[in-house]
Amino acid sequence: MAVWVLPIHLYALLVPLILIPAANNNRLLLEEKIFNVELLFLAAAILVLGSLFEIIQNHIDRWFVSTESASGNGYSLMDGLFAFFILLGQALILIALIGQSNIVKAFAVICVLAGPILYYRKQLVFLPTSLIGTVNTIVAFIIFNDWVIFMQIITVALTIIFFNRLLDTGNQFYHGLTTLAASSGVLFLAFVINNASYG
Repeated sequence: MAVWVLPIHLYALLVPLILIPAANNNRLLLEEKIFNVELLFLAAAILVLGSLFEIIQNHIDRWFVSTESASGNGYSLMDGLFAFFILLGQALILIALIGQSNIVKAFAVICVLAGPILYYRKQLVFLPTSLIGTVNTIVAFIIFNDWVIFMQIITVALTIIFFNRLLDTGNQFYHGLTTLAASSGVLFLAFVINNASYG
């Protein structure tokens, strides 16, 4: 195991909490711009819970991700809970941003319901999270008009690159990079929320 894999998972566990001060410190602005500020707090807690399930699965796998481990092939109870709670957290962010739209709420609910079904069938497992994440990024750009939010898409691309490299090589250094990239997107949402107060 690369030495930094455990500390970077602790970072991934805690980084969603950045939404709490970002939302709290900018509450008046957010109440004018988004649908429901409180849902951002709930989303942060749900994302932390998702990261906790990932840490549990990594511990079961002895912190070694390969194509044979549940952390690598993505099929176990803990990994499924990880995937579900990350998807649910993303859906809550979307509803927090633009939940006044019934179409958006329906889209979020469909994605959240489809996630476990696709996971169980081992088909298009990342599609619901990818769709919600992409819509979140676009909606956040429309609301905050800050190009920095598109860094979320770059973190997703880096996650895919690093994860594939991890599975191809077995080099656990890429495990840390995958975790770092996958968990850092929320930083850019917090940044654009804070930046909107000064813009």
